[in-house]
Amino acid sequence: MIELKGYKVNRLEIENRAKPGTQLKLQNQLKYNVNYMDDNKTCVGRLELRIMDADLNPFEMKIEMVAEFTYGEEDEKPDIHTGSFDQLFPFVRQIVNTAASFTGMPGLLIPIMKLNKDTVRVNNNPKGGEQSPLN
Repeated sequence: MIELKGYKVNRLEIENRAKPGTQLKLQNQLKYNVNYMDDNKTCVGRLELRIMDADLNPFEMKIEMVAEFTYGEEDEKPDIHTGSFDQLFPFVRQIVNTAASFTGMPGLLIPIMKLNKDTVRVNNNPKGGEQSPLN
């Protein structure tokens, strides 16, 4: 069973110089990686999200987050990858919505995103164990 233990935002950048009333065509770029600490059944998810205007209007938001998860003996890494993302993403959506409201942009709610576990690549980390970024 995958369980979110905690998360933090490492970086949040917002630029909103679009003229009031400008219709934005927002697009997202998302990157999500998971580093495993198999010896204690913990992993760290690192998420990077960039939201920008497709027509190059001066609006952009960047978020970098990390989260720590625990998982069970029976959990396989592709399932951990997608399950951890599914638990973290609602917090990302809320942060985007709240941060956008500080710039005067009402109701920016990004669509729900799901990862396909069949496309997840699992690589072993040759550098050894990962330390939790939450400490």
